[in-house]
Amino acid sequence: MSNTILIFLISIICGVAFANDQNLEKSINLTLDKKAQIDLELFKTDETVKELENNIRNKRKVLLQRTRALGYLNNFKWGALMSYDSPLVFERNLRILSKLNKFDLSLFKDYKSSIRNLAQGRADLSEYQKELEKIIADLKEQEKQLLDQEQKNKTQLSLENKKSLLLLKGKLCAPTEGQAKLSFGSYRDEQNEYAFLIRGLVYEVTAGKNIHAVGPGQVIFRDAVPYWGETLIVQHDDNYFSVYAGLKKGLAELKTAVLKNDIIGLTSESDFYFELRHFENPINPKSWFKDNL
Repeated sequence: MSNTILIFLISIICGVAFANDQNLEKSINLTLDKKAQIDLELFKTDETVKELENNIRNKRKVLLQRTRALGYLNNFKWGALMSYDSPLVFERNLRILSKLNKFDLSLFKDYKSSIRNLAQGRADLSEYQKELEKIIADLKEQEKQLLDQEQKNKTQLSLENKKSLLLLKGKLCAPTEGQAKLSFGSYRDEQNEYAFLIRGLVYEVTAGKNIHAVGPGQVIFRDAVPYWGETLIVQHDDNYFSVYAGLKKGLAELKTAVLKNDIIGLTSESDFYFELRHFENPINPKSWFKDNL
């Protein structure tokens, strides 16, 4: 799902807000971005270190063979080398010895360079690991702060008798049946060596399965978006939005009011994508549903 498209659509609807929980939601997403990049750098550096270690093992084998060869040359009867009457043969033997010495010297220089590169690679790996651990700790702290802020908001909403999807957190229905194959968070593609983020849930589905509105609201968008095709966006109370993408058929018309668990569409033969947002910020929907995903 293109985040740019969704942010643009939802920003038009709700504008920009700066409440504490929204700042925390934004901060969590920025931290996830950073985590994805550092995780990728860690993976690449780890692969580089492994490759260097393997190359050094191979170089060491060659050097041991050359060392044994040099030991053989030390026991060589040099008189035989110079006993030839032909100056051409003698000159040839000198050239051979010269090339052998230069070759051995280049081998040792290359080995030294590889060891230096390995030491630097291991140092970089250690730094990336420390940075990743710090990012994970920061992420946990931000998520804790968001939970605390949400609890304060729920208390305030109840006192003021206001409506909000937040009051239904932990009670929403799942958007479709089955387990999500990818959930909210950062990932890396090891084969192609790139980092990517999932801002919601990706379900591997078969065609024709029901798609449900996770909570009460109104359909404010129904159209095709790049990659995913037909997409619905439902606006809920207090500027929460749920996104349903990859539909074979959308059953809910634009501006239609929907209730929790209403069927609003059918799945296609490819993946189905669900996203929950507060204003323009994607939020982790994991703890919002009644049933464990």
